[in-house]
Amino acid sequence: MQVLSPRAALACYLMLLLAYLAGAVVPPLDGVSAGYADIALGILEGGKWTQFITQGQIYRGGPPLLFWLTALSFELFGVSVVSFKLPSLLFSALAVYSTVRLGSLLYNETVARLAGVILASAFAFLFVNNMADMDALLIGSVVFATCQLFIFVTDENKLSARAHLVVAGAGLALGLAAKGLVGVVLPLSAVFLYLVYRLEWRRIFDPFWLVLPLPVLLFASPLLYAYHAQFGTDGLMKFVLWLQSAEQQVPESLSGGGGKDLFFYYYTYLWAFLPWSAIALWALASGVLRLTNDRYWPRAQGYAVTLGLIVGMFIFLSLARFNLTYYVGVLLPFFALLLAGWLPARLRHPTCLRRLWQVQYVVFALVVDAALVFNGWMFPLGDWVVVVVVVALPVLGIWGIPRWFGGSKLIIVSVSISAAFWFLTNISFYPKLLEYQAGTVLGNVVMERQLDKARNVYYLEEGGRAASFDVAIRRRVQTLALDELAASDKPKVLFVTARGHEMILEKGLLFDVLAHSSDYDISHSRWKFLDPGTREKELHGAYLLQVRPQ
Repeated sequence: MQVLSPRAALACYLMLLLAYLAGAVVPPLDGVSAGYADIALGILEGGKWTQFITQGQIYRGGPPLLFWLTALSFELFGVSVVSFKLPSLLFSALAVYSTVRLGSLLYNETVARLAGVILASAFAFLFVNNMADMDALLIGSVVFATCQLFIFVTDENKLSARAHLVVAGAGLALGLAAKGLVGVVLPLSAVFLYLVYRLEWRRIFDPFWLVLPLPVLLFASPLLYAYHAQFGTDGLMKFVLWLQSAEQQVPESLSGGGGKDLFFYYYTYLWAFLPWSAIALWALASGVLRLTNDRYWPRAQGYAVTLGLIVGMFIFLSLARFNLTYYVGVLLPFFALLLAGWLPARLRHPTCLRRLWQVQYVVFALVVDAALVFNGWMFPLGDWVVVVVVVALPVLGIWGIPRWFGGSKLIIVSVSISAAFWFLTNISFYPKLLEYQAGTVLGNVVMERQLDKARNVYYLEEGGRAASFDVAIRRRVQTLALDELAASDKPKVLFVTARGHEMILEKGLLFDVLAHSSDYDISHSRWKFLDPGTREKELHGAYLLQVRPQ
């Protein structure tokens, strides 16, 4: 039995593409994604590529690759949600391609093909594309750099190998610019584990490794310059080379912080690698036994790399106790390779296959239950066309694709369940959730009524603002002081929260309410909001006001 034929793999990618495209038009959420888009808007409008400002404050959260790529995308394709999410989608495609290439180096073409499909269908991988934050860029950069480093150490042609080392330097620089030092440490750790396991000391001490810092510094020079320009010399150490990454990884005893959940990364993994997380744990346990029994044998080299990184990172990060989900996300390609290398033999064994189905039945039931809760109780689904598509995807996985193109039904059904869940989430759950994000709702009102033709829309100082509002009307909105508003001789359209509405009432200004929206921080949704019975008590208000001259 063929585990996954090339045509079956293509069919799986096409099913998943529906989910990715549905997510590509979902507006960004306030709190994280919309703030990143707002920084890119500032770069686009001001032309200052070394200044990162969001909602009037200097951004100090991480390297700027996402902002630069988003600003470039806005410049090339116009300001839109799709333009904002395009860099994440492209880096995700790079991650899948690099995982496939790395799988062919560590294992074979069958494993490589399966690893790519597993990665593309992992819940967290689809989620980071919805959020369009730095995680997708980090994952793509890390696995790309890892792949290029492996080509360097396995290619017998010295000239070709050294060219790949230079390309790997570009990948490491991208990882550094995406999220900091973790983008450099992980790829180098992976190839080091590989060489140590194979006892290839000559490769480890190859003097050409000394050349690697040069392309890394060359390609990372825009990042280094940007941080030096905005924060000075201390900015290089604080935001790139130390605090942005390393301080978040040291144990509590060394950092003086922490105190968070020791098992945070294990809980995160359980949902992040759905629908594969349960059987991947089985693969991990089997891999430990295989690596112990076959140590120093080349056939277990894939386990040495994937298990070494996964187990080492989980232990280290658990001791650090910093709840940063992207450290799990960046390991997804290695989980995919681990599982893809383990599955084929088990799929051909009747007893193992039966047990795998039993495990996956439980996972499928949990995913279906979650979909029913999200789209049947929290935010009821009203579009039956969506239901038809969602039902059709598992039918294709259960009957159509295995019958037409061949391949393991277990694999294809798992992929189709993931595609159906995320298509439903992106086409129904998120749009209904966004009805409670006032910045998006009122921004859409501005665009529909063409209220910003003369750039006549403003924020009120201390009266509330939202990055999602800027994204919705495709520009950064300026702020007016209350006295300045009162002295204006022309009508002004204002986005205000309940606080801003009260300020205008107290000032005695004349105004008309153009639109009103319920508002909630949906990026940090709590149970009382998600529960329809208690939702109304959790909501705030936001307004679109037209203030008339006095």
